[in-house]
Amino acid sequence: MKRLVFLMIALLVVSSFGEEPAPNQRRRSSFYFDATFGAALRHLEAVQTVHDNSVTSPACHFEPDGRYVCGEKSSGGKYGSYEKDIGYTGFGPLLGMRFGCLIKGVIAPFANFELERTTGKVYGREKDEDDAKPRSAYFGGGPGVAIYPFSHSEGAAKNIYMVATANMLLGSGGGIGFIGVNVMFEAGYLYPVSERLNFGFAAGADIISPGEIDDDINDDNGFGVWIGVKMVRK
Repeated sequence: MKRLVFLMIALLVVSSFGEEPAPNQRRRSSFYFDATFGAALRHLEAVQTVHDNSVTSPACHFEPDGRYVCGEKSSGGKYGSYEKDIGYTGFGPLLGMRFGCLIKGVIAPFANFELERTTGKVYGREKDEDDAKPRSAYFGGGPGVAIYPFSHSEGAAKNIYMVATANMLLGSGGGIGFIGVNVMFEAGYLYPVSERLNFGFAAGADIISPGEIDDDINDDNGFGVWIGVKMVRK
């Protein structure tokens, strides 16, 4: 996999330096490729319902309507059911790739693919004895668009860009599994090294809105922030 990635990058670099587009070619459509290598901070949180069937006497618990009551059974007919906040925070590498088309040098719709893996800490629940270092991992893919609002100007501002993506996600972290959607916003600055090839840096943030896949884990949500370096062919 690493060899394939390096080979793809090498081919893009060679092809980018080899092209000599006409002066007005920047106003036409061209192939768009974006690679991101970054470091991400990931945070996940949820509310876990804990059922302790060993409790045979009335216990304090939360009702579905949010009331906290003591001395009576829960609406589910069990003693000892209660809710607690759980979460995960971790830090690790992020890899992203985008393939699309740059239209008139200004807007680039693309297909986006992301892979993130972090290592961190859990709170609100016991750490698995087999998991000395709690981890989070997710894979996401979906549509996105990059905008170069000043691409036709002559100043340094022409290298500023902004991105928005909407990805379908599959992953987990700290015992919180999720499948859902995240919306990510990114901004960055590129330094051209040839007519087509650019290197630069960027920062982004996203919000995760997962679906509930565990009946005992509810209200799960999360966010992430990252910084990274870019290689863009446009």
